[in-house]
Amino acid sequence: MKIGHIPLMIAILLFTGLFTGCQTVQDILYDPMSESDLQRLRDVRKTMLDGNTIEVQVDQKIADAVEQMAMTLKPEYRNSRMGKFKLGFLEITDIDRNTVTQMHNYVTEKALTFSYLEPTIAENFSIVERFLLKDVIRELRLENVEEPERYIDQELAQRLGRIYHLDVIETGITVNSPDFLDINLRMIETRRGRIIAVGSVKIHKTEPVRRWLQERGETGFDLPGLY
Repeated sequence: MKIGHIPLMIAILLFTGLFTGCQTVQDILYDPMSESDLQRLRDVRKTMLDGNTIEVQVDQKIADAVEQMAMTLKPEYRNSRMGKFKLGFLEITDIDRNTVTQMHNYVTEKALTFSYLEPTIAENFSIVERFLLKDVIRELRLENVEEPERYIDQELAQRLGRIYHLDVIETGITVNSPDFLDINLRMIETRRGRIIAVGSVKIHKTEPVRRWLQERGETGFDLPGLY
């Protein structure tokens, strides 16, 4: 079929897609979300945070961190007229990027869920992949990286972007102190490796929270060879 037989707008989009490499035609032509669509996301989020259990309290903190990311998101990633950006999700770990426990898995899944339900993120991003850090380390043969926490944030985001055609990676770390658990989330642009959004919350280690964390920290895995 000749270009002349294709509507002009489609031809322009196809031509643009050859050079951007970041968004497919399907993404570019994706219908924008209506206000009723966004309201449904808000309603689901509200339902998920209804209650007073320890899990709900932790979920609220994670949801707050995601909301902060949406508030700090750089302007060029808001209200894109060219369609949704592709967002990959890299597993959340401890600060040294060396350990993932059940607690980290929990935070990862909840951060992904609340990112999907956050209207600003839902309007502008399609979550297309969740990467397990241990698998990425092995696949890209990064076992001997001397500074994994720095490498994984910037350079690895760029490599994942090139390999999987992602625009942005969302990830995070947790920091343990005697009285608090810090959860730090960030979104990293794969093209330049710069951080485009951040969110951070503290969970006070009350006795119920300590028990909850202990239960989810009993099993996990280490990533040998990072040092």
